[in-house]
Amino acid sequence: MTITVTRLWAATALAAVLAAGPALAQECLGTAEDLHLTEDQRADIAGRDLTFGFLTNNISDDFSRTLAKGGEDFAAELGVELIVNSADFDANTQLSQFDALVQQQVDGIFLTAVDAASIGQAVRRANDAGIPVFIVGGAPTRGEVIAVMNASSYQGSYDAGTALMEAIGEPNAKIAILGIPFALQTIRDREKGILDAVGAAGGQVISLQSDFSQDVLLQLAQNVIQANPDLGGIFATWSLAVNAATEAVKQSGRDIPIAGYDSEAAGYQELASGETDIVALSGQQAAVQGRAAIEGLAQSLLGAELCDEIITPNLLVTADNYEEMWATQYPGSTPPWAQ
Repeated sequence: MTITVTRLWAATALAAVLAAGPALAQECLGTAEDLHLTEDQRADIAGRDLTFGFLTNNISDDFSRTLAKGGEDFAAELGVELIVNSADFDANTQLSQFDALVQQQVDGIFLTAVDAASIGQAVRRANDAGIPVFIVGGAPTRGEVIAVMNASSYQGSYDAGTALMEAIGEPNAKIAILGIPFALQTIRDREKGILDAVGAAGGQVISLQSDFSQDVLLQLAQNVIQANPDLGGIFATWSLAVNAATEAVKQSGRDIPIAGYDSEAAGYQELASGETDIVALSGQQAAVQGRAAIEGLAQSLLGAELCDEIITPNLLVTADNYEEMWATQYPGSTPPWAQ
């Protein structure tokens, strides 16, 4: 009887939500599209003489540069000053940059953290100062943010990993993973995605190594290729690892399929060449995220509530669709094969 009553209550509650319409069913802004400002809202923001800060963990890859440009371009449209600083993968540098923005009393902070744990205390200082913080990549361990924006990290990694395993087409294939040592949930999601894809296909992961340096990643890739003459494939969880894996396979003279997370200019160039070991790359829409972060801060200042997590879809880039995907991922940018 209890089960029957519970089910009846749940059905009744769901019917009430649906009958109430979108206002009750979704009380927060949960997608990049939801964050779009109306013309009246844009005019309101333009008249406030706002300054936002954007702290990026690095500016060495296409994703980070495109993320920053997406934010800069839209901030300029709104008449918002945007202060951009890169931490170059140094958590202490980022803490200093964050505190400088708080002391400057900026109106909002857009952040891609080097380390979610260490940045938490700084976020709390922003909270105390009444400065909204919008974060990309993973929530801090302390402090409150208006929202966490992520690409579909797990699904993107799983889809690219599945494409890799299908290209290999052999049972018990040995896979090496090259990663990045970020203590962020989005990175753990990428790693879980490829682990699950390999497991679902009956393969085995023989190594998972990471570093911030492309030169070190190249050495790691060379070592695993040399140590495993029966290596089935390599999966890279970020752009510089993709580049390192590609170069290591070329140097080896072997035919080792590669897939990865992050589709950047070097990867697109490889796919356009027609002679590459890259099977598939999962691409984040950095320009979309950059604009969404600025709009999210603006919406927060206008009194809107953002959902705790905002997900932007990934793109699966292959040799069959790279031209279309470039235009979507890097709108307005000249493709590398046309330069």
